[in-house]
Amino acid sequence: IMAMPHMMIVPAGAVAERGQLPPGTGPYVLKAQERGVALEFERSEHYYRPGLPRTPRVRMVAYADETLRVAALKSGDVDIIEYVPWQSMGMIEADPTLKMDQTFGPFMYLTFNGQAGPFTNPLLRQAVAFGVRRDDVVNAAFFGRGAALGGLPIVKESPYYDEATANHWTYDPARVKALLAQAGVPGGFSCKLLSNAQFTMHRSTAEVVQQSLASVGIAVDLQLPDYATYTTLGNRGQYEMALVGNVSDYNDPDGLSSLIDGSLPVSFVRSFNLNIPELHDNLVLGRQEADAAKRKAIYAKVVQIALEKAPIVGLAWRAQAYAMKAKVSGFASLPGQLTFFSGMTLEDTSIEG
Repeated sequence: IMAMPHMMIVPAGAVAERGQLPPGTGPYVLKAQERGVALEFERSEHYYRPGLPRTPRVRMVAYADETLRVAALKSGDVDIIEYVPWQSMGMIEADPTLKMDQTFGPFMYLTFNGQAGPFTNPLLRQAVAFGVRRDDVVNAAFFGRGAALGGLPIVKESPYYDEATANHWTYDPARVKALLAQAGVPGGFSCKLLSNAQFTMHRSTAEVVQQSLASVGIAVDLQLPDYATYTTLGNRGQYEMALVGNVSDYNDPDGLSSLIDGSLPVSFVRSFNLNIPELHDNLVLGRQEADAAKRKAIYAKVVQIALEKAPIVGLAWRAQAYAMKAKVSGFASLPGQLTFFSGMTLEDTSIEG
């Protein structure tokens, strides 16, 4: 945690008035900004690593439209882009003047209202978990650039990854039918799913969830407001089931705490008022334990509790990629859950020619 960008060091009394440029303590110093348009950085003369950053100046430009972002890369207006559209990945891979670095880290999952509504019953959360065709999510929302996520989001490269529990939730209509009967609703039930209409991947994933659950007797009414309304409703707990795209805090299993520990303050990234004391207690134990073997046993228990109680339900990993000119070197997508911090590799980045 101390190594994360959240723990950046700032000088005492450095909280600037609105409109002033903030102080810089990293490889670059912010020299200019045009809100919503661009940020301009120059190499810091006081950076502690000799010879870095390798590139003297960096300009970051905001492109609201993903097709314009790709076009800017192809035309040479920019050297690197983030959030490569999934439908453009094949074209970028085929272009010898470009290259792409991707990872499976971000993922799509469902959260639930644990205070009111049908999903206070864990059996119905389980029914949903076994009622989704995850491969359809990958194909519809991410053009096949992803993978089914049938458990907690622990990356394959992690020593805590287990193939069996990673694929626990699969599409199983017979299992759904049994769970519905056990919950006292053998004929199925109706519920509402909150997503948003602003981002295609959210809308497409929600539509697949709706279609899949309809085939097993769960009627889903989609709520698709704009993104701002979506997050407001989520943070207020004004939903029954919600679709979220996210990453955990870091690649260690403890990073999942912010997503599955219902004892933490209310946040849309986790289910609303869905506290599972046994899950919280084991997360605390894992955080306190330094022995690798003991930690592995603790987090195996965390996974088992989560699969039984379903504080969240995983749907799909999505490929997250940066694309760049072939002449760019040193920039890399950080692995797994760290991908959105990949800007930290800019200090090692240079452009040939």
